Order: sequence, then structure tokens, then C-alpha cells
Amino acid sequence: MRRLTLTTAALLTSALLFTGCTTTLADSSADTSATTSSSSSSETSTVETAAVSGDIDWSGLPTTEVELTDDGLTITEAGTYVLSGSTTGQIVVDTDGDVRIILDGVTIGSADGAAIQVDSAETTVIELADGTTNTVSDSSTRSDEEIDGAIYSADDLIITGTGTLNVTAEFADGIVGKDDLSIESGTITVTSADDGIRGTDSLTISGGTITVDAAGDGIKSSNDTDAGEGQLVISDGDITITTGDDAVKAEQQVTITGGTLDIVSSVEGIEAPVIVIDGGDITVNASDDGINAAASAIVTSGLGITVNGGEITVVMGSGDTDAFDSNGDLTITGGSIDVTAQSAFDFDGSGTLTGGTVTVNGEQVTTLTNQMMGGGGGGGGRP
Repeated sequence: MRRLTLTTAALLTSALLFTGCTTTLADSSADTSATTSSSSSSETSTVETAAVSGDIDWSGLPTTEVELTDDGLTITEAGTYVLSGSTTGQIVVDTDGDVRIILDGVTIGSADGAAIQVDSAETTVIELADGTTNTVSDSSTRSDEEIDGAIYSADDLIITGTGTLNVTAEFADGIVGKDDLSIESGTITVTSADDGIRGTDSLTISGGTITVDAAGDGIKSSNDTDAGEGQLVISDGDITITTGDDAVKAEQQVTITGGTLDIVSSVEGIEAPVIVIDGGDITVNASDDGINAAASAIVTSGLGITVNGGEITVVMGSGDTDAFDSNGDLTITGGSIDVTAQSAFDFDGSGTLTGGTVTVNGEQVTTLTNQMMGGGGGGGGRP
């Protein structure tokens, strides 16, 4: 498959700046072409862009507009790339600089692996152009099964913008960041054969409307080898998760300070060695444990659940289930908690309630009693 490589476009940039015209890069052996235009740093893109976090000076980098064809696209130079049109190829990033990909109403249905694949970059930003709907899907097979996302980045990845992104993952995961993955804004829907959204070192959600329907875990941070990584942070946004396994999972810590989190169905609702909830509107429906502090491969001590605030509703299925299951301490200092469960609390360490409002099966309680409703023993994930 022939791909349009943006190195070629870069060689034409100086000519474009003087002529101000659009050039068509074509191969005489192919029936398709890609239309590319570039602008100097003093010019602005034709697409309205949103603010991007970080200190990247995009105005100092070139902007290139690309009409996609089935040849796909390989980006080898830093800068902003405005993509429109459709392709059955791949969008590949391989550079040592910063790359911003603006999706301006694209359909990327890769017939060969990931739809968007970042092999190398300092930071990659995927920006969803205002008023656009963008559809991304991968193939169900690939030669390199380590690249397991429909959108996959080997380096830091940020998703932002005010448009819409629909991701269908046929092979495994929907959106994967092997380093830090941040979602700032946008309307994002992920349907996946395995996990929905996975950041390795960290997953940070600070905005957006996110819907995940995953056969595996919903959203997760999966680094279980490096101390201090494996962090999942939710500070804002509107998140809805339907999953066949754990809805929110981190190998080291989950921190929730705001936003709305609606877990429609799950096995474990929220699971990590350390869980801290300072705020947010949280609803958990689970069939095993609702909120579970359990050991991971790297964190085996200091386990605990701490609730300092927020509006939390936990509804549990019948059987050997716990709404709050801590393999260490359970501490509640504030917030409003409403539990419907046979067993509301199960903790191996201390259980402390010093503030907030806690209601269990319609009755307010003032102390935490282990297995209050007579559940059938300890929850999942005991070390």
C-alpha cells in the first residue's frame, strides 16, 4: 500500500508559500491522490482550533492540510496536520517532534492494523474540529499484535477539541496510550472488543462527554511495574461506562475530584490499590464489588479507600458482593453515600466514618460495620 509521506509535502512548502496555491501530490501508478496545502507560522489554519494544554508553540510549526485517500498517511515532520476525507489506510506518526492532528470530519477505517498509530513523537495531540463527526475503526487482525488499539500511541497522547469522535475497536482496545494519555474535551464514544480507553503510565480525564461500551475493562491505567505510575485521575467530564469486566481500574491509584461518572454495568465498579474520592457525582452498578481497594502486582501494602466528598450511589447485585471492599482501611470523612447491597462494607484494616452522610438500604448509619448486611465474605482481589 502506497502512503503519502508528509516529508514530500514539506519539500514543497517553500513553493506553496510563494504561490499561495494548492498542489496535488499524485503517483502515476495510483488512481488516488492527496491534496495538500501548507501555510507559514504567520498564517492560521482554516479549521477553528481549541486550546491545547502544555507549552507547545504550534504557531512556530507549519500547518498542512490533507485530503485523505486510501493510500493512508505517514507523518514524519513536526507540525499541525488538518485531515479531511476518508481512507481505508492508516494514519502513522513517526517523528521526534510535536504533532497535532486535527480531525475535520474524517472516516478512517483501517484495513491493516490500527487506524491512527503513533510510533514515535514527543507529544501527539488529536484535536476534534468544532462541529465535525469523526469515525475511526481498526481491522480485526494485524501483523503486530502489540499495537492493540484502534487509536494507539507509543508516546504521550492528548485528545481535545469540541467535535465528535466515534471509535470502534475490532481487534482489542479502543484508545491506547503507552505513556501518558489525557482527554481534555470532545464527545467521544468507544465500542471495543476488549478495553475501552487505556493509558499505561497515566490516564487523566479533565473534560468531555465520554461513552464506553467495552467487553473488557472500561477505562484504566495499566502500568504495574514502575512505582508511581499506573495513575487514573478524573477531575471533570461526563463519563458513562458499560463493561464486561472492571469499569474504572488502575494498577496503583484512582483519584476522582469532580465530573460525573455513571457505571451502568460492571463486575468491579472502581478498582485500584488506593482509591481517593474528593468529589464528583458517581453511580456504580456492579456484580462483584462496587468500589474495591485490592493489591496489584506492584502495590501490595498501604491499600485503602478514602472518601472526602462527592455524591456516590452504589447498587450491588445479589450474592457474595460488597459495595465498599477494602483490603486495607476504609475512611469516610465527607460526601453523600447511598448504598443498596447485601453487604455494604468489607474492610481488612480499620473502618472510620467521621463525616458526610451514609445511607444503607434506606437507613442512615453513623458507624461502619464490617459486612453490615450479612454478605457472604470478603470481596474480590484479596492479596
